[in-house]
Amino acid sequence: MTLVEVVIALAISAMIVGGMVSGYIYCTTSVVKAELAHAASAKAMERLEQTRSAQWHIASSSATNQLVGTTNFPDEVVTLDMPGINNTGTTATIQTTIAQISTNPPLCAVHVDCIWQFQGGGLITNSVESIRAPDDQ
Repeated sequence: MTLVEVVIALAISAMIVGGMVSGYIYCTTSVVKAELAHAASAKAMERLEQTRSAQWHIASSSATNQLVGTTNFPDEVVTLDMPGINNTGTTATIQTTIAQISTNPPLCAVHVDCIWQFQGGGLITNSVESIRAPDDQ
């Protein structure tokens, strides 16, 4: 073997190892981002379930409406926990919007956004939405 052949073999080996390392880094970053997206969706669904369990009665004898977005469901900053990782986590903001879409029959649209950021990049939003009727319908 000549010195040129050895240098070429080392260059090819370095490119292969570099490709493997960059592929590993890409895969681990993608897994972390996917886990954070799953945690954000879970937090948004948790808030949606809270709005579903709020009391909303329209009967004249016991009229109550706990389905008020700004007072009962204010913006909340939460931590997106990832199992098996001992770090501070990623913070996210939960925003709830409740709008009446019909009066006869009475219906409200509930929209929940979980807004978070991944590694200093742009904001990512996980959203869930549901339509809700009063409890006594």
